[in-house]
Amino acid sequence: MKFKKKYLGFLCIILCLIIVGRTFISVKGIENSDKLVIQLAHNQAAGSEIAETIAKFSEFTKEESDDTINVKIFASGVLGTESSEVEMVQAGILDMAKVSSNTLGQFDDRYAIFSVPYLFQSQEHYYTAMRESSEIKNLFTDTREYGFIAIGYYANGSRNFYLKEDKAVTDPSVLSGLKIRSMASTTSMDTIEKMGGTPVPMASSETYASLQQGVVDGAENTELALTVDGHEDLVKSYTYTEHQFSPDIFIISTKTWDKMTEEQRQCLITALEETNDNFVSVYNDMMAEAIEEAESKGVHVYRDIDKTAFIEAVQPIHEEFCARGEEYKALYDDIQSYAN
Repeated sequence: MKFKKKYLGFLCIILCLIIVGRTFISVKGIENSDKLVIQLAHNQAAGSEIAETIAKFSEFTKEESDDTINVKIFASGVLGTESSEVEMVQAGILDMAKVSSNTLGQFDDRYAIFSVPYLFQSQEHYYTAMRESSEIKNLFTDTREYGFIAIGYYANGSRNFYLKEDKAVTDPSVLSGLKIRSMASTTSMDTIEKMGGTPVPMASSETYASLQQGVVDGAENTELALTVDGHEDLVKSYTYTEHQFSPDIFIISTKTWDKMTEEQRQCLITALEETNDNFVSVYNDMMAEAIEEAESKGVHVYRDIDKTAFIEAVQPIHEEFCARGEEYKALYDDIQSYAN
């Protein structure tokens, strides 16, 4: 089946209303009646660099709408996990959420495309395909019947391996016998296995303690995991394997979307495009600063490795995704067409 159906029980809705209702009612109560209020939730830590870039969405929307749309942002996962946020958006309890493409794979398994290792050949390929691909645009709107659509994204960076020992991750033999923290995603776990390691799925919040206690020997993530999550204190090496570029997606409830005018919709879309452009413009500087800080803590950074062995090892994952059906292969092929 193309979609995995998600049903909210009566108890879940009641709990969500208790937790969220008072806050949202108080927010709406202080706004003018002629102003549209949009509630957006995400799980980035308030005050972090990424949270600050997401906050730009509120500023850009205010400018685009001449202050007729007010975006209220709830950061730090205060409304629950990403899966819970998606379910609240589906139910119309929450207007919008910024969630990882991996989380959306639980609701439409075509989103697993963004977990396919070495799907994108470079950062430029990634940016171009996300901006231009008609099949990605179709994917964004195909979840309408399930209560939400995607109307924007921000181009989160590449995921790379880092280890507790000083060792460059250059081929599958390096990761052989090593336990690597993985996201709770079938494709992510399969990727680590194909690249030589043993995946240990867990929440990102558990990774620091697991590295510290020896539960895992390493992990894979963007450079910010070293600094924001403090992993630079526990690891000795960081290798630019660049095996995955995975965007975060902005979704909106169809109940909210269908009540909006075309002009209001375009304001949100334009503001999200500006938000992503702003993020892209500062992203490389953010990553460079994170790596510089990690190096100052003694982390050895390995760049410009030959990825050929890894790319060959993960080809079965590409083939398996395309074999799921015509829609999957069409999405894959369209993304690949932007490689050059």
